[in-house]
Amino acid sequence: MTIGLLVRIDEDVVGRLWLDEKKHFCFQYDKEWLEQLRIPLSLSLPLRAAPYSDDESHPFFANLLPEEKIRAVIARNLGVSLNNDYGLLERIGGDCAGAVSLYPETGEPKREPGSYRQLSLDELNTIISELPQRPLLAGEKGIRLSLAGAQKKLPIFYDEQHFYLGYGTAPSNYIIKPSIENLDGTVENEAFCMALAHLVGLDVPRSFIHQHWETRAFIVKRFDRVIAGDGTRRLHQEDFCQALQIPPEYKYESEGGPSLAACFNLVRTASIRSGKDVLSLLNWVIFNYLIGNSDAHGKNISLLLLPEGPMLAPFYDLLSTRIYAHYGLAEGLAMKIGGESDPGSIQKKHWEQFAEEIGIKPRLVLTRVADLAKKIEDNRLQLFKGGFSPYKCDALYRLMQLVGEQAEKTLRKIA
Repeated sequence: MTIGLLVRIDEDVVGRLWLDEKKHFCFQYDKEWLEQLRIPLSLSLPLRAAPYSDDESHPFFANLLPEEKIRAVIARNLGVSLNNDYGLLERIGGDCAGAVSLYPETGEPKREPGSYRQLSLDELNTIISELPQRPLLAGEKGIRLSLAGAQKKLPIFYDEQHFYLGYGTAPSNYIIKPSIENLDGTVENEAFCMALAHLVGLDVPRSFIHQHWETRAFIVKRFDRVIAGDGTRRLHQEDFCQALQIPPEYKYESEGGPSLAACFNLVRTASIRSGKDVLSLLNWVIFNYLIGNSDAHGKNISLLLLPEGPMLAPFYDLLSTRIYAHYGLAEGLAMKIGGESDPGSIQKKHWEQFAEEIGIKPRLVLTRVADLAKKIEDNRLQLFKGGFSPYKCDALYRLMQLVGEQAEKTLRKIA
C-alpha cells in the first residue's frame, strides 16, 4: 500500500490521504471512524467507505494551506515545489485551522508530544519581525503550523499574561497578525473593525492590539479552540470554499468562487440553527459593505463542524480595504450584492434583488441595512475616543471618514 498521510481530528484518525500513480489526491475515511458515525471531515466529503478522487478531495486539503507570497516563501524555505500541495501538507500540516492535522504514516512514532516555550516580549518582537522571511516559522524543528490565507500570521498560545510557542501537538489559542507590508495601519484598521462589529451585534472573537516598543500587532482569539478541563481543545471547522468544494485560487466570485446566494443556501441547508445563522450572515454582508471591506470572500466565512451539527462560526478578517484604494487595491466586491460589484453603485434596487436571491423578504433586508448603518454611525466616534485614540494614524482617520460617509450615503439611498 502507498504510504500516505494520516488525517486526524484531534487525536482520532479520520482517514488517509495519499497520492495515486498520477500524483493525484486520494482520500478515504478510516473504517473505525465510519463505524462510530463521527462528523465528516468536510460537508463536501460526506461519510462513505469508498475513496474520494482528486476532484472531490483536493479542494478541501488545498484550502488548509497558505496562499500567494507566504506560500512561495514557505515552499522555498522547506525545499518543496511551489505547487506541491501534498508536500507542503506533509511538512506543515500539524496544526491547521480547526481540529485537522496531517502526519506521515511512517512518522507516527516520531510525533512529538505537545509542549510550550514561553517567549519574552523581545523574543516575540524578533519572531514577528522575521515572519516575512519565515512565515509560520516553517522549518523550525518541532513546529508544523498551517493557516490559510495570504497574510502573514502566527498561531501562538497566550494565557492572558505570557505568550508561548507550541511544539509537537500543542495547540495554539490565538493568532498574531502584524501589519500588512506596504499598507499602513492594517493592525489598527482590523482591531477597530472587529471592535465595531462587536458593538453593533456581530459575533466576533476577542481581539486586541499588542504593542512592545515599536512593534504593533493585531491579536485575535481562535474561535476554533476552547478550554476543556485543564487544557485547550481544538474544534473542527471549515471555510465556505472547503464546504462548497472550491479550490482556494477560485475564492472570488468573478473567478468561479462562491456567490452570496450559494453561501446563504449552504447555511440554510447545513446549519442546525439555520434561522439564526442566516440572519447573522446577512449582518455580515451588510457590515462588510458599510466598513468598505471589498475582500469578503468565501474563505473569510466558516462553519464549525461540531458533534451536534454544523453552525456558522464567529466572524473574522473584518477590515476596511477601500481605505487603501490609493494603493491600487481593487474596490470591487468579492461577492456581488444584487448583481453589482461596484460598492459605489449599489442602490436600493440592488439590496432588493439581493434579498430575492438569498430568499429573505426585501423589507427585512432594507430594515437591517438601515439599522446597522445607524448603529455604526452612533458607535464609531465613541469607540474611537474610548479605546483607539492612543493609536492615532492616517489609516484610522481615513477609516472613520469612510465609515461615516458610507453610513450616511446608504441611509439616503435606501430611504
